[in-house]
Amino acid sequence: MSTRPQEWLPDPSGRHELRWWDGTRWTEHVSDAGEASTDPEGEQGNPPPPPRGSEPGAPRERSGRATASLVLGIVGVLVFPVVCSTLAIIFGALALRDIGDRKDIAGRNMAWWGLGLGIAGLVIGIALIAYRFA
Repeated sequence: MSTRPQEWLPDPSGRHELRWWDGTRWTEHVSDAGEASTDPEGEQGNPPPPPRGSEPGAPRERSGRATASLVLGIVGVLVFPVVCSTLAIIFGALALRDIGDRKDIAGRNMAWWGLGLGIAGLVIGIALIAYRFA
C-alpha cells in the first residue's frame, strides 16, 4: 500500500501528461496541457513511489522558518537586538507550530534555539534602550 498523498503525477501509461493518484489507486482523471479530461482505459497498475523523506533513514525536509529563526536569533543577539530578535521569536513559534509532531520535517532544535536567542536578544535590546534613556 502506498503512503503517497493525493496528487497529480506523471501518467504511468505514458498516454497523458498527468494522471490523478487518489492516495490508493490511479483514477481515470487525466490532464494534458492543463486541460482535464478522463481516460478510463489508462494504467491501473503499480502505485507511485512514496514521497521523498517518508522512508526510514531518508533525508528529511528542513523547516525554512526554523533556519530563519536561528539566523535571526544570532543576528539579534549580536547586532540588531530588537528587530531581529522579535522576528526570531515569530519565526521560531511558527516553525514549532508547523513541525508539531511530524517526523518528516527537521528543524525542531533550530526553532527552539532561535526562539531562545530571540528572547535573549529582545531582553538585551530592551536593556540597552533603558540604559540609553536612563
